[in-house]
Amino acid sequence: MLKMNTWTTRWDLDEAQCPCDVHFNDWIADQKLTGKSIYHFGTGTHHVLGRGQAENGSDNTVFAITASVEEYDAYIRLVSENAPVARRYLVYFGDIYLTNPRLLPEFDAVTLFHLCEFPAPNTASAEYGGLTDLDLLIALTDRLRPGGHVLFYTGSFAFDAAERAIAEWQKARSVARVGEFKSLLVFRKK
Repeated sequence: MLKMNTWTTRWDLDEAQCPCDVHFNDWIADQKLTGKSIYHFGTGTHHVLGRGQAENGSDNTVFAITASVEEYDAYIRLVSENAPVARRYLVYFGDIYLTNPRLLPEFDAVTLFHLCEFPAPNTASAEYGGLTDLDLLIALTDRLRPGGHVLFYTGSFAFDAAERAIAEWQKARSVARVGEFKSLLVFRKK
């Protein structure tokens, strides 16, 4: 039996080290986006992005993935103790590289702050059947509504690899760079 690749390190909120989730919530407020559907890659045990969108009155919803048992357990505790958050924030456990786009709804924004950070040596092997980072980026873009946004974290430890995937992605999909917001690189689907 083949085990799923998971993340075993705890990721608490440390704005100095990883401000991307906080900056995304700031971007949403700056853009005055309401009633939007967001896909979020990597929740952290803090759940600041999903919790923030659930509680800020924007009517935005967040569908997020984590491959960390600790992050998923933190989500279960969060919604168990604060049920209204569960109406707007849903986390599922899984390896993002095993994403099947047919299981996903359409989104207005996709956060790929951790693109290229977590592939395991066997991710794209025939046996494991995972997507490459470029394939993942394309698959999630295909689930993005026209005019929707894809955001990347320029402070990622793997941003150099992400930039290479982004360059290939721009050739494969109709997207335009909008600009930067704090630590985030923002694109829009045409």
